[in-house]
Amino acid sequence: MHLDNSWTASHISPMTTGEESTIARHPIGVVADRTRLSQDVLRVWERRYGVVEPGRSASGQRLYSDADIERLRLLGLATGAGRSISLIAPLPTAELEQLVREDADARKVERGPEPDAPPPSDILAPALERIVALDGPGLELMLRRTLLTAGLPAFLDSVATPLLRRLGDEWHAGRLAPSQEHLGSAIVQRVISAALLTVTAPPGAPNLVIATPAGERHEIGAVLAAAAAASEGWRVTYLGADLPARDIADAAVRTDATAVGLSIIYVTDRKAVIAEVRALRELLPASIQLLIGGGASAALASELAMRGVRVLAGLGDLRHAMRGEIALPDSAPA
Repeated sequence: MHLDNSWTASHISPMTTGEESTIARHPIGVVADRTRLSQDVLRVWERRYGVVEPGRSASGQRLYSDADIERLRLLGLATGAGRSISLIAPLPTAELEQLVREDADARKVERGPEPDAPPPSDILAPALERIVALDGPGLELMLRRTLLTAGLPAFLDSVATPLLRRLGDEWHAGRLAPSQEHLGSAIVQRVISAALLTVTAPPGAPNLVIATPAGERHEIGAVLAAAAAASEGWRVTYLGADLPARDIADAAVRTDATAVGLSIIYVTDRKAVIAEVRALRELLPASIQLLIGGGASAALASELAMRGVRVLAGLGDLRHAMRGEIALPDSAPA
């Protein structure tokens, strides 16, 4: 059927043009789903950097346009590639789009085609075999090759974290000797620590001080957190394990830290650990947020519920905090 073009043109609503993308009609939950950014991060980015200016419904609820969602999606991709939100927030959307495209092209060139490379998670079984055999050099070579092909974020999520969890489970079940568990953990830590030396924070990047509190000698959780933060474009001041609250606070002030991260893996003296965390919170300026993570942190969450302290569920939660610089736990609702 032939349509008269003059009829079509004269009866098209102007809202079907580019103006439609500026209509504020999407609630924050839809935006979070489409951009894969948490609602906390969205609010912090708006409040601190003015990345978008959402409209409001009659009841005061935030409403976003299609153009807002696209801009936020691009910002999420750029920060996911390691760029700091504070540096890219002022860029126009067109420049953000070009930046994201350039980052994607650069990753393709750096990694090259890997048609025969197995998914990172596929090396867990052979890695465990090398640990059982106490084959340290073979394990380290395998992990380094996987890190190079997968990249640091994917390596942390798909290899290091599940492998360390498996080591703990096997050791507790009596299927691994202490020597085997120690060898595996030490090599994972060494590979990640070496990768950290190759990550350079951009100028003006916020600083995160990472340590474990006095009495906590297990360092691997802190190393994982340091690598995750560095891959998000943060500058990391890594202090290591078993450090008193006063020394951690002093380092945070001296380095003008935005936040302090503590890793707590095992708790042998619950009261002592809680006392250290509370002492650190009191010693830190109110402007420096305190992030607590690690295998034992969830069990301490109720006792650490205080202003300026955030207990993280894992590396994904840490990344959301890094991208929000820092998404406060007491952020106002939409």
